[in-house]
Amino acid sequence: MKLRTTVHRVRAGGGEYRVITVDPGKGRAVLLDGEWWLHLLADRAGARDLAAAWALAARSPRSLIHLPLRAGTAPAGADEDAVRLDLVLLQHSLAFPPSRWKEVRSRLGRGGVPHTADVPESDFPAEDAIDFASHRFAGWRDGLHFAGAARTLFLTGTADAFRWSGTRISSLNTEAETELARWPSRSHYCVTLTHETGTRTGRPPKGVPGQLHVEYAPGR
Repeated sequence: MKLRTTVHRVRAGGGEYRVITVDPGKGRAVLLDGEWWLHLLADRAGARDLAAAWALAARSPRSLIHLPLRAGTAPAGADEDAVRLDLVLLQHSLAFPPSRWKEVRSRLGRGGVPHTADVPESDFPAEDAIDFASHRFAGWRDGLHFAGAARTLFLTGTADAFRWSGTRISSLNTEAETELARWPSRSHYCVTLTHETGTRTGRPPKGVPGQLHVEYAPGR
């Protein structure tokens, strides 16, 4: 999977941060802020970019992966009146406080030379190879944590958290069209990611919905 990116190095709050901004491609994707859940819609090319961004996040423990979805083109079916959000993927090890994002984003500038990241689809395990039973054991920490700041959703997790959830995200590119063709009565194809902490589903920070509904939106 190839992903066009621009790398930025920003000093803020006494630290330096490496931000990898995903450049808009041919795909369409939009992240909408809902009262009860967050709604991410993507056409097939947009879903392919999302999967590549998830794989890049799993491989980048020292970088913030920034998807500027507010400025992108929305796929058909998106609520034009809903509040749009950007998306940032990052690993726990970076220990980045979302409250600092507004300052970091304001200093991104043009960044360095555009770069094409190439991440293999084999980074994502088969769904039947994921040990979902491990969620029940004490010490489990491979869920995604949700947070919000400056009209941006932050998804934070371990490398395995991004690989496991990336398996589901990549299905929008690899399986959605086939499934919808096979079952014409099916209204849509989607996956849902949930804010998780410890060994059970926890509450995200105040004002941030606890579910991210990711829906395939075929181009029309």
